[in-house]
Amino acid sequence: MVNTPQPYAGDTKRSPVIACIVGTIISCILAAGIIIAHIPGPAPMWGSIMWVCIAAVLTIATIVLILRKRPFARNTFFTVAKWVFLYILVLTGMGEYVIAFDGTRGEPLVVMTIILLLFLVNIPMLWGFSVARHERTPG
Repeated sequence: MVNTPQPYAGDTKRSPVIACIVGTIISCILAAGIIIAHIPGPAPMWGSIMWVCIAAVLTIATIVLILRKRPFARNTFFTVAKWVFLYILVLTGMGEYVIAFDGTRGEPLVVMTIILLLFLVNIPMLWGFSVARHERTPG
């Protein structure tokens, strides 16, 4: 009996999913950098809010791109993503605690919380997609 391999449905080219996730991470770093650069004084919030909005749009685009991808190893994606989500949830919780304990209040606290939530969503998607896109799936 000959064992025929499954057709390779991997995505080895430059993927728009990876580009959107990396764009989100860079936007979040820029938004946080604007706030952090002005601590302990008040930060100009328009720049941070603009970068957070860009990151949110890129996150929505990433989710849509992943949902529309066919064929795609969804079981592998969710298996990897759920464990990375748990790991990042702990780190995000610690980050939120440090930000709140440091005395950050008002708009900077809200923006930093949104940044942490965007990281909480995007890092597991990045790891899960990076593994699942190379999985052999039935076509």
